[in-house]
Amino acid sequence: MAKGFWIVTTTITNPAFSQYVEAFQPWVESVGGEVFAKDMDPKTVEGKGGKLAVIVAFPSKEAAIDAYNSAEYQELSKLRWANSSETNITIMDGDVSH
Repeated sequence: MAKGFWIVTTTITNPAFSQYVEAFQPWVESVGGEVFAKDMDPKTVEGKGGKLAVIVAFPSKEAAIDAYNSAEYQELSKLRWANSSETNITIMDGDVSH
């Protein structure tokens, strides 16, 4: 089974965003995910991107969707919304054969 990914871009607007990051790491590990890559100075060459780019890997696309829709993440995301802007989250399948 192919992995699932969150592709996230956002712009941090408040230093309190660090509270989100501190809470996110143990939460994502508890649901079987891991931060695959992070860049504080990404270069968006098309579209609108933020000043932070993160790729989060999950065991499957379904697991990535379930994690996003979970009550725990929806509560945690309030910290992100309060301390960032221009957020884009795309959930995708890691299988390249389709």
